[in-house]
Amino acid sequence: MAVHKTLLRIGTALFVALGLLSSAQADVLSGYGQLSGEVTGSEPGVLPVVYAYNPEKDVAYTVFVINGKYRAVNLIPGPYYVELRPAVDQLESFTTKYTKVNVAADTHVTADFTVENINMAPNYVNGIDYPDAKIEPYDVIYPPGPGRDILERTCHGCHAVNFFPYNSVRAYPAGRAPHDEFSWPATVDRMHKGPAFGVPGKATLFDANLLPPADRDTLVEYLIENFGPESESRVVQLASEPELDESALEKAQFIDYVYHEAEEYADPFLKTNPWPHQVDFDADGNVWIAYTACCIVRFDPRTGESKAFEGHGGGHGVLVDQTDGTVWYSGSGDAVRRLDPETGLVDYWEFGDTRMGSNTQIFDTKGNLWMSLLGRGAIGKWDRKTDSVMYWENPIVRSRPYGIIVDRKDKIWWADYHNGGVSRFDPETEEYKFFQVETDDAATAMRRLGVDSKNMIWTATWGSRGHQNGKVYRLNPETGEVLERKLGIEYSNPYNAEPDADDNVWVAPDNYLSKYDPKADSFTHYPIPIRSDTLKTTISENGGIWFIYRNAGKFAGFGGNATVLYPDKDKITTLAAHHSENSPGYFLSKYRGPMAPKVKGEVRTGPAVAQNADAYAAWVKARGVDDSGALLE
Repeated sequence: MAVHKTLLRIGTALFVALGLLSSAQADVLSGYGQLSGEVTGSEPGVLPVVYAYNPEKDVAYTVFVINGKYRAVNLIPGPYYVELRPAVDQLESFTTKYTKVNVAADTHVTADFTVENINMAPNYVNGIDYPDAKIEPYDVIYPPGPGRDILERTCHGCHAVNFFPYNSVRAYPAGRAPHDEFSWPATVDRMHKGPAFGVPGKATLFDANLLPPADRDTLVEYLIENFGPESESRVVQLASEPELDESALEKAQFIDYVYHEAEEYADPFLKTNPWPHQVDFDADGNVWIAYTACCIVRFDPRTGESKAFEGHGGGHGVLVDQTDGTVWYSGSGDAVRRLDPETGLVDYWEFGDTRMGSNTQIFDTKGNLWMSLLGRGAIGKWDRKTDSVMYWENPIVRSRPYGIIVDRKDKIWWADYHNGGVSRFDPETEEYKFFQVETDDAATAMRRLGVDSKNMIWTATWGSRGHQNGKVYRLNPETGEVLERKLGIEYSNPYNAEPDADDNVWVAPDNYLSKYDPKADSFTHYPIPIRSDTLKTTISENGGIWFIYRNAGKFAGFGGNATVLYPDKDKITTLAAHHSENSPGYFLSKYRGPMAPKVKGEVRTGPAVAQNADAYAAWVKARGVDDSGALLE
């Protein structure tokens, strides 16, 4: 097993006391251990965490030090490297400390630490590891003026603030190829002219009205002047921290489950982006990830054991059919793939177009699988009864489905990525309806969405943009009314908004998980264990908030991973992960029809044309296309 590089440093003073004590705070699950201790020498404003890593299982526990104490529960037995370090995204730092302990079943081990050398160490924003970059304030990296205003309006809806100044070749989104006075104009034109993803009859990536010719030249000049090929690699300095609730942090506990893939996939310069995007659960309580370029991975969160299904590299989405245990996942250029873990067979559903890959998937109550076909600007369906796939072209400008859900009336919804809104499809009538959510005059990137018990739709705006503060939205589908709230974290890039059983909404920004309480109209922010973006959450029946480290998976050595936040560690009843039967992620629980056909291990071909091909062609004709094939609006 690989050991995290942060735990390999030596020469650090150790402070440790070992004991076999009974827990006074709460019951620990039978067969697991507990770790706690005291931490002296801290100061107000400093936030230490304790990170305990089991190298035999590739499992780690993270808890916060509050009022000089910490406590981690339900540790899988084995040896642990224990590290005291500053929480992520903080302005205050101190010397990291390490020790080793062994945790046996049904024991309580203690390890004490002392905080030393507190200082105001420069830190930077966003969820990517940049150990070699110069840290500078935003106004230094992005000098104010018309050029910056245009860049924020057109570029920061999709690209984080460190993407432009980190002028070094590194796999997207951590780096980019250097650009000069010739390549910057070509890059800008590629982003705002021509049909998105090269699909004729589709609109441009963002509204060309946001970048009129005069502004285009100003933007190009600004990029050349400030981000030329010889510019130093820089990142934006962290200027403030969000307000944190220590009483909430004291209860919280994270558990990381890690799979380290073969070395050929562990290269941060690979263009294949080897990282996971989300998790799902099977009926046995296991957790699944689709690990791009490598494999499908199954974790047993009760033991830390993992199993990789090699040669089945996935994409964004992974979804387990609870009725038979088969795993649906996004494929590179395929419509979707279906794995039978028992036989290892995979059905490859293809539409014959590399832009038709399924981004994410969801089941409806009839047992049908719905897919977001981002590159095509379409939605797809696998019909359980006929064992066939089909798709519809979306007659909505810049409707590029990213995250897809089913609401409580069995209607299909998706985040429209580039048009600042969300769309709904009625499978019974095949009618579409678009809802504008973001009203700022700027490019946007909606990624994922969720639905609460009242059938309200929740989403968030990804991107750093000029307001420097990601937003969360609640849409009332009946009235079209939109509630908007700022997250309160600098350059936060929120990716997901998912309601839990109590209709609290969990948001996934860089370096945090954040809970929005609609009743109190307030946010609670939890710094995650490692600098990273967190992408989609998946909430388990016992209140665990599951997610992954995307960028830390690739750029900080975490590989394939699944992480869970337990907001109250004293309420953990099991480490197994199951869907609640009323969870929007598990509406398949309402399905009572026949089982799906068996996986055959075949390449299956979908239809060459959309279900609504004639109607969509008429819709495009009514609007027209320009010389590049881009839809005219």
